[in-house]
Amino acid sequence: MAITMQRAPDAERSRWIPWVFVGFFLVVFAVNGALVWFALSSWTGLETTNSYERGLVYNRALEAEKEQAALGWRAGFGFHQTGERQGMLELRLQGRDTAPLEGAKVDAEIVRPTQEGYDFDLALEERAPGRYRAAVRVPLPGQWEVRLAARARGEVYRLSPRIYLGP
Repeated sequence: MAITMQRAPDAERSRWIPWVFVGFFLVVFAVNGALVWFALSSWTGLETTNSYERGLVYNRALEAEKEQAALGWRAGFGFHQTGERQGMLELRLQGRDTAPLEGAKVDAEIVRPTQEGYDFDLALEERAPGRYRAAVRVPLPGQWEVRLAARARGEVYRLSPRIYLGP
């Protein structure tokens, strides 16, 4: 009696299962490739080219902060939005003796921290003794860094608050 091997009908139907795995991995590779392409082509302008130099800059910033604290000046920053993408900056300065610091030259650099190409400079005018103001209008809504530098009596006081301007 001879035994003949016959293929089960279910075996022929299940030949496609390995191709499902192959197709799944092709989809995963395609999606990963697309994500890598988008990540590399959508540069926001933020980078660190040399961590050592950035560390040196940070150390200098810490030293400058200590020197600024030794000045004894006090600063108060205020901002309120007055319209769509515009508002009013105000800086209040006091000397070591808590008297208003008059006659300072106050400049602001308005910086978009997440995108390059939108930064601009602005001068604040003294409206009252020790009170400096300027109207600001930004090209895009969102978060902005205000880098203030107040120069008086041969010294410089720096302050970098962030503001948010909505639509």
